[in-house]
Amino acid sequence: MTTSGILETRSHLSGIIKEVMRGEEHVIMKKNVPVAKIVPVTESFLCRSKSLIKEIKELRQSVDKITIEELNQWKRQGRA
Repeated sequence: MTTSGILETRSHLSGIIKEVMRGEEHVIMKKNVPVAKIVPVTESFLCRSKSLIKEIKELRQSVDKITIEELNQWKRQGRA
């Protein structure tokens, strides 16, 4: 696992991405505190993402469409 500060990360992002694509993990630091981690995308993540997108699309087709006016009314009622 490699680490770098925010400015160094910005300057060397393409190289960091190449390392991550080879399977390495990279931690981004701010004032010597880890704030983010760049990790390779796994096949299981991709499969789960595709499955969730499919579920959302199916759900959207199964519910009635709402108008902007209905949505605004729900907002005023604290429902949205």
